[in-house]
Amino acid sequence: MKKLMKYTMLLLPVFVLFACEDEVEVYKESTNRLNFVYEAYTKSDTLIPRTFVYDPETKVFDTVWLEVTTMGYIVDQERKFVLEQVSTGENQAEADVHYIAFDNSLVEGLYVIPAGKNEARVPVVLKRDPSLKSKEVTLRIKIGSNENFEPGYSTLQEKVITIADILTQPRYWNFYASYYFAGKYGKVKHQFMIDATADMGIKMNDDFFYSLVGEPNSVDMGLTDYWFYFFTRKLAEENARRAEDGLGPLREAPEPGETEGTLVRFSRYEM
Repeated sequence: MKKLMKYTMLLLPVFVLFACEDEVEVYKESTNRLNFVYEAYTKSDTLIPRTFVYDPETKVFDTVWLEVTTMGYIVDQERKFVLEQVSTGENQAEADVHYIAFDNSLVEGLYVIPAGKNEARVPVVLKRDPSLKSKEVTLRIKIGSNENFEPGYSTLQEKVITIADILTQPRYWNFYASYYFAGKYGKVKHQFMIDATADMGIKMNDDFFYSLVGEPNSVDMGLTDYWFYFFTRKLAEENARRAEDGLGPLREAPEPGETEGTLVRFSRYEM
């Protein structure tokens, strides 16, 4: 009898599991929804800066790739979706001037979820307009509605692209880059770094900083140490040349209310 009771107790959870299985509600959501995909553990790519300043003058287009993923059923036919520009007011990107409009026939057909898929990688095509030589513009993008998709989670609905043809702060010149070798961002410092590495074929852009500090929890301290000493030495050489020419050390442009800008310097382990 004790053995029978023991086996009965062991089987009881199994019986309960099968009894509950019939009570599980079947997925009935009829609305398919769409979300942007963000980097793991962070939403740093909500803001995506792009500048043509590193490119030859013959380059007139650039492409930013965005990833989207669906909520709902996967179907065996291609489904179009809609991207829309959100107004930002001043310095707002102009459709077909700073980027190819999402409803332009050149790109409209690219905004689709392929048959049998629940995700897609789609382009936003930027244009090198002459106005970008003097200002940075902002393209704020959201997921729109059509017969196939509605917006999904409210926190996964926007991407912001800044477009320029002037020096802008690289996307990954952030906490880690500042802390481990680069110090506070400045345009004069950035241009100095570009000049100092020109003969090495290295661009001081997003890709460079990503290679050092872009992956979460994987800062390459050997490389950050190398670049700290490299730029510190190059800056000392530059300031020595300036002194010979009767000039002061390299400084940033003065901020409003300042008589002179801050000294260009590279620092480690400072905030």
